Amino acid sequence: GALGGLAWGSLAPYGSMSLTETSPAQDFTEPITLAEIKEYLNLPDRSPTDDSEDDLLNAMISAAREVAEVLQGRDLVRKQYDISLDYFWTYQIQCRDPLVTVDLVRYRNSDGSYTTLTEGTHYIVDTSKHPGLISPVYNTTWPTFTAWPSSAVLVRFTSGYAATDAFWNDAGKRIIVGMKLLVSTWYNN
Repeated sequence: GALGGLAWGSLAPYGSMSLTETSPAQDFTEPITLAEIKEYLNLPDRSPTDDSEDDLLNAMISAAREVAEVLQGRDLVRKQYDISLDYFWTYQIQCRDPLVTVDLVRYRNSDGSYTTLTEGTHYIVDTSKHPGLISPVYNTTWPTFTAWPSSAVLVRFTSGYAATDAFWNDAGKRIIVGMKLLVSTWYNN
């Protein structure tokens, strides 16, 4: 992903991006279930179940999804992120792909007070582009303000595919095959 045309790694002087810290922590519905990977690996039904094997397979499913996300350049499960910026340093803010919603755009003034911006009034969201963009509304710019010394701007957004998205009926099927092959290679080696 990128922000304003710059790679995420280039954000260091301006801010950072991280998964939103929530309570409880984010829980991802993986594109492959434990039962599906066991069937793919031709593993016998175990009675009682082998919890350590199940934990290992679940970890491998998550790891394979993470590898696929890096290779695809998009989130394959729904995630919420926070972008923390020292100020609005670029006109368009690029989010992770595929952008689903922008949940919050807020800035903090030097006196510590917060101002929350409103979609449609202060900014627009374009989920048609890949990656999606957040921009000020037509013929305006981001607000000018005396910023809090660090992390004055917070942009919270949700990206990724839901298990019911049409994506999984087309391109997603190929990604699942690759994930299964990767888990199989890890498991058998």
